[in-house]
Amino acid sequence: MIMPLYGPKWPLKAGNADTFELYKDINQQISFYLKNLLLTSPGENISDPDYGVGMRVYMFEPNLESVRSSIASAISSQISRYLPYLTVEDIQVSSDAQEIDNNSLTVRIIYSVPDDATQQIFELDLNPDTTIGFY
Repeated sequence: MIMPLYGPKWPLKAGNADTFELYKDINQQISFYLKNLLLTSPGENISDPDYGVGMRVYMFEPNLESVRSSIASAISSQISRYLPYLTVEDIQVSSDAQEIDNNSLTVRIIYSVPDDATQQIFELDLNPDTTIGFY
């Protein structure tokens, strides 16, 4: 049986069977792709300046439904363009507190991949008080 080849795990570490440790399954690899897509700011990827949602920008926006909707729309657009093999069922952007100046965000993406009817959930919590460097 031929094992599928997945990309290197981040942060990079020496692997036993390969140069670097690799992701062991497709869901780990997709989680990395989603996290990278959400945290990369447009213009940061020099080979494609349109790549990325840039969640850092949204962290200090007011906690309003219109802002959360704008974030979900940006995420949906980026996934459609850069991860078209994902079938996105739902994108939820929320904040723990109901305070208008709360800077914490939680992004939850419910998706599936081709040939697998099982829904997967990707969740990313962003909090400027505890998240250092986002990685």
